[in-house]
Amino acid sequence: MKKLICFSLILSIFIFQLSAQITFTLKSAPANLDVYYNNVLIRPVSSANGHRSYRIAGHGMLRFSADGYTSIEHRSNLLPVRNGIVGIKLENENGIASLLREFPTGIMPKSAYFSPDGRRLFVPLLGQHGIDVFWRSRDNLIFEKRLNVPGSRAAGFVEALCDERRRELWVSNMEENKVHIYDLDQLTYKTSLNTGGVFPKVIAQSPNGGITVVSNWKSMDISVFDSDSKALLRRIPVGGTPRGMAFSPDGNLLYTAIYDEPLVVVVNMEQNRIVSRFRLYSGAGAARHIIYSDGKLYVSDMLRGTVNILDAPTGALLRSRRIGLNINTIVLSPDERYVFASSRGTNNPEDYTRPGPDFGAVYILNADDLSLAERIWGRNQPTGLAISPDGRHMVFTDFLDNNLQLYRLN
Repeated sequence: MKKLICFSLILSIFIFQLSAQITFTLKSAPANLDVYYNNVLIRPVSSANGHRSYRIAGHGMLRFSADGYTSIEHRSNLLPVRNGIVGIKLENENGIASLLREFPTGIMPKSAYFSPDGRRLFVPLLGQHGIDVFWRSRDNLIFEKRLNVPGSRAAGFVEALCDERRRELWVSNMEENKVHIYDLDQLTYKTSLNTGGVFPKVIAQSPNGGITVVSNWKSMDISVFDSDSKALLRRIPVGGTPRGMAFSPDGNLLYTAIYDEPLVVVVNMEQNRIVSRFRLYSGAGAARHIIYSDGKLYVSDMLRGTVNILDAPTGALLRSRRIGLNINTIVLSPDERYVFASSRGTNNPEDYTRPGPDFGAVYILNADDLSLAERIWGRNQPTGLAISPDGRHMVFTDFLDNNLQLYRLN
């Protein structure tokens, strides 16, 4: 009888120990970081599709570490879990940018734009009706409101432009083939403009503010509006899928990135026609965003994962650097010292709107030669990207996580 009781007690303890085990699946950046459980290095029990699975004996403290990064700790019962996956990203120990906070957003935050005075941040939502507005206060962002369009529930908000002269916010909506306009100060809805094209994306304005242009993805043309009257003046075909646009300083030329190939077409705005084609290199490519600065064009190529510098007058390729997968947005710092580029990471092989095997990143490049100054890890598909006008803050959106990250630039 005593032996039976003793055996039952041992069996009960064994069953309790099994039931106390915790298994979790980890997706991390960097991918090869070390995991410590109660200060003991542990190894994954399995690994597949960029994820590693770990099994620990019970509740305790987990530490995630890698050389050159600041370690973070979580209690095993308080791990950050999203869709059954523990997501961990580490921050650089001594970097140009320091993480301040992360914020939830609406569904699929596609882009991000600071107001000209830097006091507000606008985040158009591709997967939800509206634009999230945040108030910038010192080293923080405070959610203010979500802008909508009266009488509409359409999603599909893509890009924005702040017209400082007229105190207006223009936002493209590809589901309705319209541009919606709001009062930049009162955040009140003003009007909507039909672009005449299909799937409007990027909005740009001439240096003197006289015209505002919108690139239409599916109709492969550019809508030209009178900025004051809001009249649609004309549409200019560009012979491919237009995305990013940038004006020359005199406003006579519009440089347009063509997403079908590694190509920039130069449109003469007085003649309403293409006058030059700048091919970045031979072979396939997908030119996406474009910046004009001091006689140079900075162009991202999503397919090849490159950032490129072209001579604006001739189109000669001055620099090209492959920095990461699926390069999306590029922005120039206010002092023009750095180019910031968001990399969405590896696409899910079945559907790019589902998380892929790794986290994306934001790269900080020296503007003169595109050498790497710093890499900052994001989460699932860093996409929207903006630098505050005073150069103090950087934000980027994690497109598939409905997330916004705020960094202080040191």
